[in-house]
Amino acid sequence: MTSLQRGLHTLAVAGMALALTATTVLAFSALPGAWKNWRYSRAIDLAPTDRPRLVEITVADPIYLRSKPALDDLRIIDAQGNETPYSIFSLDGATKLERLGATVHERSFTPGAFTQTVIEVKGDRFHNSLEIETSEQNFIEWVTVDASDDAHTWRIVQDRAPIFRFNKDGREGTRVVRYSENNARFLRVRILDGEKQFPVAGAVVLHQAVGAEERVPLESVQIRPDAHRAHRRSTWDADLGGTGPSVTEVIFDVPPMEFIRSVNLSASNDGKTWRTLASGQIYRFHQGDKVQEQLKVPISYGEQSRYWRITVENGNDAPLPNAAVRLYTTPRHLLFEQQPGQRYTLIYGQERSQAPQYDLAQRVNQNQQERAIPGQLDSEETNSAWVDPRPWTETHEIFLWAALIVAVLLIGFTAIQSLRRAATSSAGAQ
Repeated sequence: MTSLQRGLHTLAVAGMALALTATTVLAFSALPGAWKNWRYSRAIDLAPTDRPRLVEITVADPIYLRSKPALDDLRIIDAQGNETPYSIFSLDGATKLERLGATVHERSFTPGAFTQTVIEVKGDRFHNSLEIETSEQNFIEWVTVDASDDAHTWRIVQDRAPIFRFNKDGREGTRVVRYSENNARFLRVRILDGEKQFPVAGAVVLHQAVGAEERVPLESVQIRPDAHRAHRRSTWDADLGGTGPSVTEVIFDVPPMEFIRSVNLSASNDGKTWRTLASGQIYRFHQGDKVQEQLKVPISYGEQSRYWRITVENGNDAPLPNAAVRLYTTPRHLLFEQQPGQRYTLIYGQERSQAPQYDLAQRVNQNQQERAIPGQLDSEETNSAWVDPRPWTETHEIFLWAALIVAVLLIGFTAIQSLRRAATSSAGAQ
């Protein structure tokens, strides 16, 4: 074989290898034609199974940046490109609150000891908390709660819990006391202030059922204190870099000290127009050998915004030294049914898609959801056969502008020509 032949042979082999590689990459990264408008995908790594079973995967944080804000464009497809139904859920620790009928039978005061209220709960219902109604605007008190079936024999269900409110500083505080769940008919509430009778206007008995809660920190978020903040407030600003996962909770890290502060949480999509999302109290204080602490402010339903501002109202107190804040999110999970011998892919990135409608969520109960087998998402792939779902008029605006400019020029040129002809005709007539 001559050197020329060897060179041609080598070139042919290299070309075939390159073509094979390109074909392999294309086959690996291209989605089926029915899903040509979905731009991104992630293979779902699942252990094989010999019978149908429920599996769940956690939506990775980067998916939020590629997907629609409410994740309406998420789809799961099998190896043949068939759409696979799924349900989406999160463990958000939601509280189901039930208000029970109650009657206040006693309001008494023992000087040097406590104010006492006896409450009768209507019906044989379980309860675990009560809210004390009072006209007092600025106070901090400790409360004990006893339960009884006959108003004679009492058992302790809460040995010491705080209630407080400081309206002069804008601190609403809390008047809810939680205690061990029971279905006792009577509750005896003692407010441990022996100096004066505490004004109890009434009480609301509640049953609070709290669901499972899952929170994870947003690790990559940079939260910076505002160097120009006023002495009466402390402010932190955060930029998520895009519309990422929903923020569902802000947690403070404060060195050991006693304090009670009001907190306001605001968000913005442009860093200019802000809206208040949540307010709350953070505190830590001692009375006797008890320590009460609350360092988190929840955000109902979560919020997807790029910019965040956390403000602590200090009043005339010094700012909390070396305090820091972290943003937390509640992960979202997808639940679907895995079939034997089948492979699945999660696809996303289709801005024109609508939320899918499946009946899986109605067919699966809580126990089945909890027993689902976990799966993992592989690295992101870009659909090499992607076709922009937007209409031609949106994707080629420059041509529309060019056509408009040409049309304006033609109209102007025609008008000028008409004026010239009119002027020439007028001159000839004279």
